[in-house]
Amino acid sequence: MHREMLAALGFERALLVQPSLYGTDHSVLLASLARSGGQLRGIGSCPVSTTEADLHHLRSQGVIAMRFVGVLGPGGGAYPGTQGLDVLEHLYPALSAAGMQVHLWADLETCTSLASSAATGNLPIVLDHLGGLSPEDTPGTPRFDRFADALSSGMAWVKLTYLRRSRQPGEYEDIRPVVEALAERVPEQIIWGSDWPFVRLDPPPNGARLVRLLSEWLGPEIFALCLRDNPDRLIAWGEHLDAAEAGP
Repeated sequence: MHREMLAALGFERALLVQPSLYGTDHSVLLASLARSGGQLRGIGSCPVSTTEADLHHLRSQGVIAMRFVGVLGPGGGAYPGTQGLDVLEHLYPALSAAGMQVHLWADLETCTSLASSAATGNLPIVLDHLGGLSPEDTPGTPRFDRFADALSSGMAWVKLTYLRRSRQPGEYEDIRPVVEALAERVPEQIIWGSDWPFVRLDPPPNGARLVRLLSEWLGPEIFALCLRDNPDRLIAWGEHLDAAEAGP
């Protein structure tokens, strides 16, 4: 189903995120990466006991990042199967040494703080779901400006997964000014996240329409940055470590 979705949207490559259902068991993710013929890279989920050697091994199989969640689940506790910010803090040195990235789903204040701190480190951070920006966080508001300034360091990226931040399901016009402003302020720090397979959304959105709207909002040059050039640069992070591990 994922391959069919990519083909329908005209995508040649993609990042595949470890579903929380599988927790820290990467067997299904690794099998998918192995079958993809290089089309996919993976974003995993690692426990606090993970070592630097474990991370290097996962990188050699196509897992380039680990995901952490700092928001509460529907029941008020942590999302089952996810790793929290305490695990990220513990694993930060090992992740950096292994050439990994951090993908983070958290509130806006947390995303802004970690994006700011990324400027002084060696660990790229990718912020899910617009970094927590909401329709009222328009350009010129302190929350938007602090977030955009944090991204300008060049070590943090934001996924323009706007569908869950909009309060107008199916239309999304309320979040358009925020997306357009990010594209104008930090065009080299944006990538797109599909949020496929659209869990807990009924009816699910049309993926082709989501891409088409983004193209209209960004214009052709920045759309190409978001969907092609920026992901290329991000995925290439740490690949020199993979080449060194492979040897001559």
